[in-house]
Amino acid sequence: MRIAGLLSLLLCSLLSFPARSEALREGWQAVDGMQVFYREAGEPHAPTVVFLHGNPLSSIMYARVMETLASTRHVHVIAMDYPSFGYSDAPDHRTYAYTFDHLAQTVDAFLKARGISRYSLYMQDYGVPVGFRLMALHPDAIQTVMVQNGVIHLDGFPAAQDPHGELRQHWAHRNPAVDKRRADYVRSLGYPTFGHVDDEDHAGPDALMQMVAAEQRPGVIDARNDLWYDYGSNVRRYPQWQALLARLHVPVLVLWGNRDPFFTTPGAYAYQRTVPDAEVHVIDSTHFATLDAPDAVANLIGHFLDTHAPSMQ
Repeated sequence: MRIAGLLSLLLCSLLSFPARSEALREGWQAVDGMQVFYREAGEPHAPTVVFLHGNPLSSIMYARVMETLASTRHVHVIAMDYPSFGYSDAPDHRTYAYTFDHLAQTVDAFLKARGISRYSLYMQDYGVPVGFRLMALHPDAIQTVMVQNGVIHLDGFPAAQDPHGELRQHWAHRNPAVDKRRADYVRSLGYPTFGHVDDEDHAGPDALMQMVAAEQRPGVIDARNDLWYDYGSNVRRYPQWQALLARLHVPVLVLWGNRDPFFTTPGAYAYQRTVPDAEVHVIDSTHFATLDAPDAVANLIGHFLDTHAPSMQ
């Protein structure tokens, strides 16, 4: 009886602790003469989810979600930092063209270097135009598509809807005043300290510290300004990407933080116009929902992957 009681007590104590998160493996991968930083977890032979980060953060925005998925699902998760973001090298913009075409080529080369040829995509913000270029390059590689606060329709991009507005005009004819304003803002940023944290998106001090440190490296603001100027190339491709997504016939999940003033919730529902059976969830969160509400996001991704596991084989 005493042994049975001890076993019962031990079992209860074990059940009272949450499952341990899978630790991320981190490193750098040589790609086209650069060192590209990445995080990954899970067995590489398992179905792979590639996470493509947004601006101005890095793969750090996915760390908790990736850990949760790797510890609760049979899945391989991986995310890299684009050149000039996070811990990746930041080549001078005169030697590395900071365009979305080039970023996608670099991500493609990274995936090939890691031996990844079939995968699901999770894309947020800048990750969407990078990811859709990968989808256009290798449509047969894509198993499922997941989008969070990133657009391929103008519905969810109010600032870009007016062709005569500042954004669209800047993308048509580069405005040095816009570049200067962006550069001045980056130079004005300070590290997060007690009482001095501007974090309306709830990214958290670790992500903010890394963001500021990465952006203030020599030459990075020039790179980021080049990339922002090239964003207009994405808007011009929206009709092509809508058609691409419709003809891929893969499962689509759309998650959206409803407190995002830049990419607004109509952008989430617009995906159902392109893919009527797309699964859409609007949650009470911010632009960086994977940092603000990582458990909710991981649960939704996990259920989606469970439902569509046959598509990932």
